[in-house]
Amino acid sequence: MGKIPTIIAIMLLCGCSFMKHYGVFQCDNGNDYVSEGLYRIVDKRGRIGYADESGRTVIKPRFAFGFPFENGKAKVTDKGEMKEVPGSGGEYHYWESDEWYYIDKKGQKSEESTPNM
Repeated sequence: MGKIPTIIAIMLLCGCSFMKHYGVFQCDNGNDYVSEGLYRIVDKRGRIGYADESGRTVIKPRFAFGFPFENGKAKVTDKGEMKEVPGSGGEYHYWESDEWYYIDKKGQKSEESTPNM
C-alpha cells in the first residue's frame, strides 16, 4: 500500500512530462497529419505547437494558429480569429489574421518572415 502513494508523490515532485499533455490538432475529421516529421498539437487554451512522430513536443503551443510545415518552415500567427467558410453550414473554417510569419523547425522566425498573401 505504501508504493502507490510514493509513486504518485514522485510523479508530482518531478513534474513528469506526461503531466503536460497536449492534444493533437484536429483537421479533416481526424488527427493532424505528419508533415516533414512534425504534426500540430494544441493546448487547453487552443494555442498551436508542433510535435515529432514519436509524440515529443518540439515547439510548445504558443501560436493562435499555424499551418503544417512545408519546405522547412510553417506559416503561423499570434493573432486573429477562426471564421466559417460561407455556405459550408459550419463544416469548414479558416483562420483570418493580418500578422502571419514563418518559423523554422526550432520555432524561430524564419528569414522569410512575411508570407506572400
